[in-house]
Amino acid sequence: MGAYSNPETYIDTQSAQAYQRLQDTISGATSGIAQSYAIRQKEIRTQLEENAKQIKANEMKAQEYEFSLYTDLAKSTASDPSVDWAKTYEPLISEAVKIRSGMLNGTLEDKQGAMKRLGQIQGSVDSVVQSIATMSGASETFMKDMAKGVSVQGGIASSNNPKFLNAMNVLLQKVPGKKEVYFKDNDPTKLMWKVSDADGNVLQEFDADQLKKISQGNGIIRTIPNQIVEFDKLKSTNSSIFETVPPKPGEKGDPMPTGQINPQFLVKKNGKPKVIVNKIKTSDGTEMTTYTQEVDIAAIKSDLNFQTTLTAQANGLLEANQSSAIDFYNEIIATPQGRWSGIDYCFDPDQPLDAAGKKKFIEDYKEYYINTQIAPTQPLLKPDPNQVAFVEKAEKSKKTKTNEEDKKDKKESIESVVKRVLAIKKGDIGEFIYDGRKVSYDGANFLIEKTSGLKELAFKTTEAVINYLKSGSSNKPNP
Repeated sequence: MGAYSNPETYIDTQSAQAYQRLQDTISGATSGIAQSYAIRQKEIRTQLEENAKQIKANEMKAQEYEFSLYTDLAKSTASDPSVDWAKTYEPLISEAVKIRSGMLNGTLEDKQGAMKRLGQIQGSVDSVVQSIATMSGASETFMKDMAKGVSVQGGIASSNNPKFLNAMNVLLQKVPGKKEVYFKDNDPTKLMWKVSDADGNVLQEFDADQLKKISQGNGIIRTIPNQIVEFDKLKSTNSSIFETVPPKPGEKGDPMPTGQINPQFLVKKNGKPKVIVNKIKTSDGTEMTTYTQEVDIAAIKSDLNFQTTLTAQANGLLEANQSSAIDFYNEIIATPQGRWSGIDYCFDPDQPLDAAGKKKFIEDYKEYYINTQIAPTQPLLKPDPNQVAFVEKAEKSKKTKTNEEDKKDKKESIESVVKRVLAIKKGDIGEFIYDGRKVSYDGANFLIEKTSGLKELAFKTTEAVINYLKSGSSNKPNP
C-alpha cells in the first residue's frame, strides 16, 4: 500500500459563467423579442386605426354618393310628384352604393362588371328627366288628338281599346287612377309605366319606346287621318276642273281652289253652260232671284288626270298606314254623313286588307271624294245672258213625312252614340239611347233605367256601356 496522498479538489468556475452568459443571452433575446413584438403590435394598431379611418372615410364617401343620387333624382322628378320615384329607385341606389363602397375598399371581385352596372344605374337616374318629358309629350299628343274629337278627321278613332284610352286619361290625371314606375327584369334601362284605375285594376303598361311613339304621333294611339288638306291639293293638281287662284305675290305654295268648277265641266244646254233661275221669297215677302249652275259630275269622273291622281291619293293613304286608312273608311266614309249609297259596310279594324279589300277601299274613297268634295251645283252671281242658257227651276212638291219616317231621320247612329260616351267627363250629365236601350250618366256613374222607372248603377266602364248599347241580345246590362 502506498503512501496516502490527498487528492486535488477541482473547482468549476467556467460553467457558472457560461450559464450566466446564457441567461443573459436568453434574457436579452427575450427582451428583444418582446420589444419587437410591442413595436409590431403598435404598428398593427396604427394600421388598423388607419384602416378604420379609411373605411369610415369610404363609408362617408358612399353616403355622399347615395345622397347625391337621391338629390339628382329629386331635382329630376320635381315636375311629377304623382309618382314615388324614391321608392322605385331605392333598390337600385342601394346596389349602386354597395358597388361604390366595394370600389373604394378594393373588395370587388368583378370590377369590370360592377363598373358597367354602376354606369347603368347612374345613367338611369340621369335619364329620368327625359323619361318624364317623354311621358308628358305622349300625354300632350293624346290631349291634342282628344280635343279634335272622336270619329272625326284628325281625331281619336273609336277602334282604340277603351282600357287604353282610360289609361291615357289617367296619365293626364283627367280621371282618378294611379301611375307607377318600375324596372322590367331589374334592368335600369327598361323603365316601365304601369297605369291602374281607381279600383287598382291595371289598365295598361307603357315602355319608353311606346311613349316616344305616342309623343311623335307614330302609331299606338289610333287616329283618323285628316285628309282635308290633301283634298284641296288634289283640286290644285286638277286645275283644269277646279278653279284656282295663284299664291299672293311673294308667297310660296300651290294654287288655292276657289270652290268653283271651271265652265268646261258644267252641264251644257245648246252648247252653253246651263243656268237655273231660282225665284224665292224672303221672310218679309220680298222676291229674290238667284242663279245656280249644274256640275257635270260624269265629265269629271271620266277625266283621266282626275282619276289617276285620285287613285294615287287613296293608294297613298293605304300605303302610309293601313290601320289609319281603315279607320278613315269605317268612321268617315261609312258613316251616314259620308255614305252615298246607303250601304252599311265596315272593315275589321284589326285585320289587314287583302287585294279585294284594298280595291274596295280605293273605289269607295274615290266615290266619297266625288260625293263630298264636288257639289252638284254652284252659285252664279252675275250671269252673262250671252254666255249662258237660262232654265226656270220647277218647284218640287213637298211630301209630308210620316211619324215613322220622321223618327227614322232623327235616330242617332251608333257611331255618334259611341262618340258621346267616350267624350263624357266626370261632372257631365248625359243620356245615351240606341235601339231601345237607354243609359244615363249622372256626373259620376253610368245608370240604367228599369221598367219601374227607377235608376240603378249598372256600369263601371265606358267599354261596358258601349257593349250594352250595341248588343241587341239582352236587356240586361253587362257591367
